[in-house]
Amino acid sequence: MSFKNNKSKILRGYVQNNRFGPYCLPVVFQNRLLKQYCDEKKMIFALPQGEIVFSKNYIQLRSLIKKLKPNEGIIMISIFMLPDQSLDRNKIFINLMKKNIECHFLFENLIAKSQKEYEKINDLIKLNLYHEDSNQIFEQLKKKWNY
Repeated sequence: MSFKNNKSKILRGYVQNNRFGPYCLPVVFQNRLLKQYCDEKKMIFALPQGEIVFSKNYIQLRSLIKKLKPNEGIIMISIFMLPDQSLDRNKIFINLMKKNIECHFLFENLIAKSQKEYEKINDLIKLNLYHEDSNQIFEQLKKKWNY
């Protein structure tokens, strides 16, 4: 999925200082990657909105979605910047779909706008959480059985 006239489309960045999924990148590096993506896609890059370091409520992301205009979208490094809790994540997805906002995820090379695309993102996040849980269980068993 892509914008029809990319030159007039604006992608607003969303960055985090915290670890997200398996990644941890300085905000300066995130900004450079997001800008490079926009340049390659011939879109306008708007300075990113950063999440508050100690916030688990995604206040800045919710605010960013609320403020977006019809010719704007969101770009972030990874789907793992979205809330871990599926209820919170789905509320964000609903708001994005209501406003018909295109959301770009750089590392996963995904662009989402429809319910089907957001369901795919949910599946990827759930799969990652399952993988993390199974690794923890395996480590506990190794300790228990002295492996």
